[in-house]
Amino acid sequence: MTHATRTGVGLFLGAVLGTQTWANSACDANDALIIVSATDDGLYEETHGPENAIDGDFDADSRWSNQGQGAAKSLLLDLGATQTLKSLSIAWHKGDSRKSEFYVEVSADGTTFETRIPTRQSGGTTLDLEPYDFDDTAARFVRIVANGNESNDWNSIVEVAAFGCGVAVEKPEQPVLTERKGSGLFGLDPDKTPGENFDLTGWYVTTPADDDGDGKSDSVYENELAAGWTDPRYFYTDPATGGMVFRVTPAGAKTSANTSYTRTELRGMLRKGDYAIATRVDGGFPNKNNWVFSSAPLSAQAAAAGVDGKLTATLAVNQVTRQGKAYQVGRVVIGQIHAKNDEPIRLYYRKLPQNKYGSIYFAHDPETGKEVWVDVIGSRGDRIDNPDDGIALDEVFTYEIEVKGKPEGDSIIPMLHLKIIRDDGSEVAAEPFDMRDSGFSVEDEFMFFKAGAYTGNNTSPEPETDFDRVIFYKLDYSHDPAPKGDGSGFSNPTKAAAPAEPGIVFEDSFADGGRDDGPDAADTNWWTTSSSSAIEVTEGALGLVSGGSGRGIRTTFAPQVLSEGQTLRATFEFTTPETIGTDRESAFRVGLYDKLGRPELEGDLSASSKQPNRIYDGLPGYMIDFDIGVSDPAAANIDVRKHKDDSQGRLLGTTKGYERLGSGGTPYQFEAGTAYTGVMAVRKLGNGIEISGSLSKDGETLSEFRQTDEGSALDTFGMLAFHVNSKTFGSSKAKDTPDNGLDFTKVRVEVLP
Repeated sequence: MTHATRTGVGLFLGAVLGTQTWANSACDANDALIIVSATDDGLYEETHGPENAIDGDFDADSRWSNQGQGAAKSLLLDLGATQTLKSLSIAWHKGDSRKSEFYVEVSADGTTFETRIPTRQSGGTTLDLEPYDFDDTAARFVRIVANGNESNDWNSIVEVAAFGCGVAVEKPEQPVLTERKGSGLFGLDPDKTPGENFDLTGWYVTTPADDDGDGKSDSVYENELAAGWTDPRYFYTDPATGGMVFRVTPAGAKTSANTSYTRTELRGMLRKGDYAIATRVDGGFPNKNNWVFSSAPLSAQAAAAGVDGKLTATLAVNQVTRQGKAYQVGRVVIGQIHAKNDEPIRLYYRKLPQNKYGSIYFAHDPETGKEVWVDVIGSRGDRIDNPDDGIALDEVFTYEIEVKGKPEGDSIIPMLHLKIIRDDGSEVAAEPFDMRDSGFSVEDEFMFFKAGAYTGNNTSPEPETDFDRVIFYKLDYSHDPAPKGDGSGFSNPTKAAAPAEPGIVFEDSFADGGRDDGPDAADTNWWTTSSSSAIEVTEGALGLVSGGSGRGIRTTFAPQVLSEGQTLRATFEFTTPETIGTDRESAFRVGLYDKLGRPELEGDLSASSKQPNRIYDGLPGYMIDFDIGVSDPAAANIDVRKHKDDSQGRLLGTTKGYERLGSGGTPYQFEAGTAYTGVMAVRKLGNGIEISGSLSKDGETLSEFRQTDEGSALDTFGMLAFHVNSKTFGSSKAKDTPDNGLDFTKVRVEVLP
């Protein structure tokens, strides 16, 4: 197969600029095809746009250049119509002295691409067009995906030519130009906020400001930060480079009384703006906002949002403190993995005033044992000589902090890795750090990344003007997915429960007029599930205040692990108010659940459709619900539902997070001002769970049901909950009114043999 020479193609392409020219349409031909346009992502080097690659000019200054910066770059060619493409030729910049890595994809529609030239290197021996053959293919679009060269991560092409045959195509009189993005480094725009230049949906920022006067440093959370929040004192865009500036002064507010130093620092938030997920769980258990080591128990991994992780940042330190005590001057933390209390790594940059270059080192602060310091570049010493291999102020470099588990026999060893990548591409890697004895691989531990400027100096005599400033140009983190578990986002910190023993678990008659688990051994605690106004307590009754609102209450008890044949039965006696709603289907709900040991369930927790609470998600259990005041009394029944691993975050507040197993019972009606007794029971079968119950009045059974969840492995229950929809029982949602919901007079949970 023959190809046009460099000079011939140059004359051919040069002759067609600004004229009407047609590609050869005889498909036994093999001529240069018209390339209508060449485009890229807009991050090309100034004056070296993609249109230069098809202008017929082989001068090196007329080239396409786009720096990879850790990712491949694409040059997209449009042939103007679907043609028979037979080969491609590329003249590489400096193609006679270095090899470039690339592959080529083609597409007929610009959406679905197929590889025609697998990943390979250019020849490295010529400045001329270098031909690449492949089988004839129908294509309109050609995508050259380049991934740097032997010397650096620049992708540079002087000229491209496509060969084949097909239909006539007109060359545009003016080249199609790709709009260039940003004028700063790495494609950043100096006119945009940090939230516009960077994806900050997975971070919140803390600064030394105390603008609300609460005595603690201020924080701005994900959604506001991503929407463009800035602070010209501490967190803003560098007007020269477009980088994200972190400025921290030793003066200013701190995050807590136990913190010695100030910071302008981002904190990783894996919930990414879903404020229904807590930042952290009291007690130090993982949730869906944080991550854990792969050496942690599987239950902790399932509760977390990710396992192991890697933080990558490209940055430059512009200024460090110069005054104060010798052991503090010039040091600033630029990246961290933070745990519940301590830090698997605090990464420091430090430059002493008398030195030209700075050092890189890190601290490993374990939960158990002594803090360890590791020098990586230079030394952390207070009076060290200038480190010849150090990093200067304003020098751009990259760090990678990564935790990976290393198999060792039947165990996983948590290993900490750190790599520094210099601006010339050279790498300095610390020895992998073994964290098996650091106390982080336990149930009640979690991790999150931090990045920014966390000063290590609180002794400067000029704390307002002697400051640290760090500019980030790239920032990202990633994690392995958490293994599937209960889907809860919260771990089980309790030990395995003992098998249930027949007898009463609790029997609360509210005689003490309180909702807490009092001195009476038969008492239990009662918490709100929706609004904090849901509970009203009097001597002898516990009110579920609903009226015009949907509200719920619940109690927790020691987990009961049922053996085959055992039954857990909840009996609840209650009185209806003076008003009963009409046409309220599935409006009175009762549920039994495994609480999974979540400590946050031992307290009031609000939840609504607008503000769901993820603590309720994924709790294994069952719900029964009663129809209230339906127009056709014969249609009233009792539905049985199974709680799904869903993200409704409302427990009994909605049926959307449940799978309906069936219904049962004879028709019934609720009357105003009447006492009823309800029963919900779960029985462990050899292969499943039987859910049953009844509704009675004056000792007479009004309705009863029985439903089997075949194949269910559920055997543990530790929470009973009630919920009433709005306008179901009563007309008022205020406490201390006689028509505001149900009054429970006795609730008993017992295990039957």
